[in-house]
Amino acid sequence: MADAAQWELTKQRIAFTDHMIREFIEGLEPELWFRMPQEGVTHIAWQVGHITIATYGLGMLRIRGKRADDAALMPESYSAHFGRGSVPSTDQTIYPSVERMVEIYKKVHDALKEEMETYTLDQLDEPSLPDHPLFKTKFDTLIFLPYHAMMHMGQMGLLRRLAGKDPLR
Repeated sequence: MADAAQWELTKQRIAFTDHMIREFIEGLEPELWFRMPQEGVTHIAWQVGHITIATYGLGMLRIRGKRADDAALMPESYSAHFGRGSVPSTDQTIYPSVERMVEIYKKVHDALKEEMETYTLDQLDEPSLPDHPLFKTKFDTLIFLPYHAMMHMGQMGLLRRLAGKDPLR
């Protein structure tokens, strides 16, 4: 059961993770976005797109369901390109531009910050939409969200280091 202190801590963790990712992508050279150390492994563009769609899915969709105005928030192509089970491609032309990906990332995270302020503790104790074996409640999905993002941030950091860049911290 979610309590107010746990909910505040979860919101802080989500905001902190978002801050770290924004800091990482804002200083990243465009040529590093699609660099893969080996074909088919991953690239930063896929990681950012995946974090974006996961934020939408875990932070909004599983909490309040799909809304008509979500189409303006999350491009339909994101599921195929960045969703669970998708495979990063070296073909940059199938992806949005780096600038567009950053714009969508920020838009989704800004929308999540606003929406989280409307979530009630009673609502967070409801079952996740749809049922999921890892997430019994809506609060469980939000607790997992920053951990998931940081796991992908770690992969982004490794890709950055493999490109010969110094660590950010």
